[in-house]
Amino acid sequence: MTYKMKLPEWLHKEILNDAGMGVPEISDRDMACAVLPDLDYEAQLIAISDLLRQHGEADTRTTAQIREVEDFARKSTGLRNERAVDEWVDLLHGSTYQGAAHSMAALGMLAPLIESLFYQAFQGIRTQYYGLNVIPTGSARSGMAKADDFWDCHLLFNPTAKRKKQKELVPGIMELAEVIALTPHLPSDLRPILKAVFRYRNKMFHFGFEWPPRECANFAKDIAAEGWDAWFSSATRDRVPFIFYMTDELINLSFDLVHRLLEGFGAYCRTKMPVGEIPTEI
Repeated sequence: MTYKMKLPEWLHKEILNDAGMGVPEISDRDMACAVLPDLDYEAQLIAISDLLRQHGEADTRTTAQIREVEDFARKSTGLRNERAVDEWVDLLHGSTYQGAAHSMAALGMLAPLIESLFYQAFQGIRTQYYGLNVIPTGSARSGMAKADDFWDCHLLFNPTAKRKKQKELVPGIMELAEVIALTPHLPSDLRPILKAVFRYRNKMFHFGFEWPPRECANFAKDIAAEGWDAWFSSATRDRVPFIFYMTDELINLSFDLVHRLLEGFGAYCRTKMPVGEIPTEI
């Protein structure tokens, strides 16, 4: 005869919990997928991190090679010294442009990712928590005639200006975030980082590695005025900058910003109820 014994409910729950089959804890970072359903941001971050590491290793090898040739030049004389000096100059010259290429590569990966994160997160928030055609009331931005314009973070709304709708990415992000109460969940240093990254992005993507002298002079003034000295370095001719680089500090800060944004988006999602979902009491 086979005996069937039914487990007590309390024991059944304990076994499930011990087996890791209870309700999983969802992190803020994982919650961000609620408004970023079309972005595999984890895969992007892994790919970016890998390429940044490779560039860092290449820069380290180049620096070591320059020092090795420089040391040999100091110890040599005659023809060997002349050849070593020529090689050292060539290496220095090449490293100037290698650094610019690596800076643009970092910028070309991070700036579009940050821009895409914001644009798609705002669209996800729009769809999930407000409704596709809804313009939230209670702000100057609510005066926009079209919902598509209201939810486009590339646009800034200024009701007192002749052109009320202006294309301004960073102010547009900050304005829209404030209107929908996302700001408290965003990093406190968001604005200066965005301002530095996208100002540099506009210069590099328009002018390449070597900018016109006037653009270089203007950006040097921006660095001094904004306090960006730790975020940018430069190569100079006759003490005048002609190439600007993102420093490791700004690259790392921008990469870390993406992680903090994901946390912030997820934390925001926890405070919202999806459109059409009726809250139930447990």
